[in-house]
Amino acid sequence: MAATPGKRVFGELEKRRSATTGKVTGWRARYTGPDLERHPRTFGDKMAAESWLNAERILIDRGEWKPPKVRELEARLAEQRSVTLREWAYRSIEGKTLRPGTLYRYKTALEKRILPVLGDIPLKDLTRLDVATWYTKLRVVLAEEARGRKWHGKEKSDGRGAAFSAYQVLSSILNDAVDHELLNASPAKVKGALRYKAVHEPIVVTTDQMWRMTELMPDYLQAIVPLAVTTGLRNGELRALKRRHLDLDDPSRATVTVRGTAADHRERGKFTEIGEPKTDASYREIAIPSFVVPMLREHLEKFSEPGADGIVFRAARGGVMHRQIIQRKWTVVRNAVGLDELHFHDLRHTALTWAARSGATLAELMAIAGHSNSTVVLHYQHLGDEERRHTIAEKLGAAFKDDLAERRALRTPQADTKTGTQASG
Repeated sequence: MAATPGKRVFGELEKRRSATTGKVTGWRARYTGPDLERHPRTFGDKMAAESWLNAERILIDRGEWKPPKVRELEARLAEQRSVTLREWAYRSIEGKTLRPGTLYRYKTALEKRILPVLGDIPLKDLTRLDVATWYTKLRVVLAEEARGRKWHGKEKSDGRGAAFSAYQVLSSILNDAVDHELLNASPAKVKGALRYKAVHEPIVVTTDQMWRMTELMPDYLQAIVPLAVTTGLRNGELRALKRRHLDLDDPSRATVTVRGTAADHRERGKFTEIGEPKTDASYREIAIPSFVVPMLREHLEKFSEPGADGIVFRAARGGVMHRQIIQRKWTVVRNAVGLDELHFHDLRHTALTWAARSGATLAELMAIAGHSNSTVVLHYQHLGDEERRHTIAEKLGAAFKDDLAERRALRTPQADTKTGTQASG
């Protein structure tokens, strides 16, 4: 049957009028699709509406039709997935809440290690082979660079740390792409690339070494050594301390409260701004041994800034001390006591080791260290367990040693003769 003249064969058109003036403001086109659902769309003019209906009819006739909303979603995803790794990387890190130092590390790794090789590859085309090839070549380059750097006649590193850091950044950005449905799975699947053990083996200083280093430090920094060794505060946390963070009224119950850290804004060339602590767990209160209190009181009186918000370990001109000031003095002191490879951070390692050996539980070690992840401090727990095992073994053995001594005292020369063990003369 022929269509009625003037009547549409496919779909409908409807004028849209202004509620106030009654004038035509647009046209709504709609049709019933193969899914038996109504699919409407509004246009500014009649010709555009008719063109849309004709295009939809053609898709249906060709068997290529999908609901308009499904096609729109697919188009958006295709557009998003056409972005290069470079474009997505910067969008990704801008969307992350990163500390200034971490943000600097991300951007440095991207610009120096990742983007020069992988940056122009469309995100959707990046393969596991691309990532594996990049990582393998990066390891070779970084190892060669490391061999050219010496530290006291020894290799300071073998390049694995820089490779680990770069791969970690890439992996984070690609995982973020998966979370945003730009990738079905991350192509960063290099086995073992996210496992790294530092070349430097932490050193536990002895009490004698601690006192020698304390005495060798400049007078305005002497108190920082025993405080670091007994509380495990990080370098940045020590430099961010204010007077109100120390409670020294009762030496037997003295505490230090961590509420900030000296942030490294490397992009702005600043290392002396107080920022938020490293993690939520880093907000903590730590007990100070009573023997440290007199040293801290003397330091506060002679060297710290006045007032509750005065910086405890202040710079010469006031404010937060630059980390390099401590590092330069520390290098001289550690060399003087024969510990050339001792890092300042090893004082934190020493504090946690001593705490474990003194019987601190896993929860107590996590509280001292400011860690929410027990894996990080399990090593110290094992040290404490080992110490306690030896203590128990010695206590157990003491009873047998006492009995052995008594048995030996009761032995007579005649008994020894019978067994053929009597000494001559």
